[in-house]
Amino acid sequence: MHPSNLSQAPVGQWQRIAAGGSSNARLLELGFLPHEQVRVLRRSWFRRGALVVQVGPAVFGLRPSEASQILLEAA
Repeated sequence: MHPSNLSQAPVGQWQRIAAGGSSNARLLELGFLPHEQVRVLRRSWFRRGALVVQVGPAVFGLRPSEASQILLEAA
């Protein structure tokens, strides 16, 4: 089953952001743009904790609520 958003994506696997990937202006400014490659590098030990994600060469920490706003393409 393919994850529908970045908060559900498996660790270490590259995913592609969907055409309507995010409407959050801050995330778009950070580089979470449509068709960009992205992957989750690490998850917090806490169930509702932050995710460390890579988009292009940049690495960011995102809250699960922010990661859930980034839609992924189906495989």
